[in-house]
Amino acid sequence: MSVLDDGGFPLDSLGLMDAMGGSAEAFDDARRGARAVALPWRSGQFRSVCIAGMGGSAIAADLVLGAWREALRVPAAAQRDYTIPGWVGPETLMILSSYSGDTEETLTAAAQATEDLVPCVAITSGGKLGGRYRDMGVPVIDLPPGLQPRAALLRLLVPLVVTLDRVGVIPSADADLDDARASVVRAVAEWGPDVPTERNPAKRLAFDLLDTVPVFWGAEATAPMAQRFKGQVNENAKVPAYWGVVPEVNHNEICGFEGMGAFGSLCRLVFLRDPRQHRQVGRRFTLTRRLVEPDVGGVIEIEARGETPLGRLVDLVMLADYATLYLAALRGVDPGPVEAIGRLKEMLTTERA
Repeated sequence: MSVLDDGGFPLDSLGLMDAMGGSAEAFDDARRGARAVALPWRSGQFRSVCIAGMGGSAIAADLVLGAWREALRVPAAAQRDYTIPGWVGPETLMILSSYSGDTEETLTAAAQATEDLVPCVAITSGGKLGGRYRDMGVPVIDLPPGLQPRAALLRLLVPLVVTLDRVGVIPSADADLDDARASVVRAVAEWGPDVPTERNPAKRLAFDLLDTVPVFWGAEATAPMAQRFKGQVNENAKVPAYWGVVPEVNHNEICGFEGMGAFGSLCRLVFLRDPRQHRQVGRRFTLTRRLVEPDVGGVIEIEARGETPLGRLVDLVMLADYATLYLAALRGVDPGPVEAIGRLKEMLTTERA
């Protein structure tokens, strides 16, 4: 019997594994909550969209924009910064996304946007974003408090989809959301802790990544999932990981593999593929594997499942969450605390610039 099949995860102090079982309910709650908030704008009113956020909030934006990369009706971008771009104005919808509501960068961008009279909507569990800006008349989509931001991805992602649908930035998203929910249900049934390792791809992936340094590559819609997978390895399993995007890595990063030295045997290159990807992107994955495989400890290919781009991305979201929680268990570490992030925030608050 695998160590992952012994019936418990005692080091999971924040209950991240238990929360995975309720992912479908979280999805439904987020969908209902986003639809219930009154928005004062008509469909088709905006000429651009800017989504301000960091960490999981920004990844949620990247995933949504990746899913609709070919169907966006106006330009839209995620913004990870203290400031907002110069193109943001009165015909831009500014979505302020912060699970805690106290993200420093997002609050600074929110202050600038509201001062410039940019239309805003907030997605948050509270904090200054949920209090101060609600009092200023900004519509607020409320999220349940008490979660780790990285564990709230679906609760952040679904309101983004619903909001962009309601203001006409993307086509009707009902079928996409239904498909994404189906991905969640399937993942819980197939990758949950009660499914033994021999029938559980997420557990087997965790074993494949144990004692390695993973490098995740995505392309087109799966590009943001490479970053998400990397971040989940960092925060849940507490080990280094890296990410890149095809075809960009074909113009620089592949040159570094021949000089990997001792790192080569530790490296696991993980390809996140989409069955609907551009034919030439598919060829690049295949040929790149042939080129770099002799220099790394192994190459793993994962193909997303689902009928829609959003459904396929959520399939990968769930795989990343499960696999990295299993990796934490194999390493004997608690996936919950992120002490380094907390220490840095404290230093920013207490130490002079």
